Amino acid sequence: MHRVLESILRDWPIDRWSNSTIVLAVSGGPDSVGMLRAIHGIIEQANPTPNSRLIVAHLNHRLRGEQSDLDESFVKQLACELKLDAISHTLPLSAKSTGEAQWRKARMGFLKDVAKQYQANWIATGATADDSVETMFHHLLRGSGPAGLAGIRLERKLSDQLTLVHPLIGLWKSELIEYLDSLGQDYRVDKSNLCDDFTRNRIRNECLPYLEAFTGCNQLKERLRITCELIRQEHQVIEELAQQWLESSAIEWGQDQIEVAFSEIAHLPWPVLQCGLVGIWHRMGWPLQQISFRHWNRVRKWIDCARDSNHPTRMQLPGMIELKIARRKLIIRKSN
Repeated sequence: MHRVLESILRDWPIDRWSNSTIVLAVSGGPDSVGMLRAIHGIIEQANPTPNSRLIVAHLNHRLRGEQSDLDESFVKQLACELKLDAISHTLPLSAKSTGEAQWRKARMGFLKDVAKQYQANWIATGATADDSVETMFHHLLRGSGPAGLAGIRLERKLSDQLTLVHPLIGLWKSELIEYLDSLGQDYRVDKSNLCDDFTRNRIRNECLPYLEAFTGCNQLKERLRITCELIRQEHQVIEELAQQWLESSAIEWGQDQIEVAFSEIAHLPWPVLQCGLVGIWHRMGWPLQQISFRHWNRVRKWIDCARDSNHPTRMQLPGMIELKIARRKLIIRKSN
């Protein structure tokens, strides 16, 4: 068995996803094509064969004109050759000017829709160890906390029934290209990745190579990957404590708001409380994109001041989210 397949099975054991429907996000590039061929190969080699269904999903952003259309045609043809269902969707031309954040949102919305249509349990993307290191560095430059510095995690729950997984996260892009070459498998090359208009591209094309030359270390990315893993392991402890708090009887969950006795948060260390608040945002479906370290720092100071006061107080966060402390209760709700 090729080491690419071994890495996937080590990080994402087959007994976790056998007998499941999996939506594979395939752009046509080497990462996602490598993921498709590898997972398809695992299923073909399995004994007994798992009753898993693969759905190939491709979103045409129309960012590169005819080349984007050729990407879509390539993905459909590859899915046909592998006898797999393929679902594609093309964004309107107006979406071209919306920016990276909206492109990511549109992509995830499309993948969730496909997962819902096919009652899938998993959405898999082709994110690699290179992507995780670049994400970690991007977050470092933005002043992120440990959740961002942990890079891309293997799995993330999207709902009770649906999980986002990155089965290639333990592999470098070079390993995938070598794997595809061994199969004689073509893939599409997105030349916009060479353009330095986006921060992530500059990190990949300029910053990391410069640091490798500056430090004289050709293993810099591997060292950064290890750092990501160490931070992730430590942050996992905080997440587990926060999850225990979220699942306790301390929080009263409403349709549009939550309430919790102020005494229940007074003893929580701030990293655990902040992680719990992020969990509340996720569970309530509130937007988090505009909330930065500056906002969370305001929340921390606001809560600290409330410890020594019995007067009602409130504050507002982006996304029309209101926090109020009254009658020794913390109330968080979305304003109309």
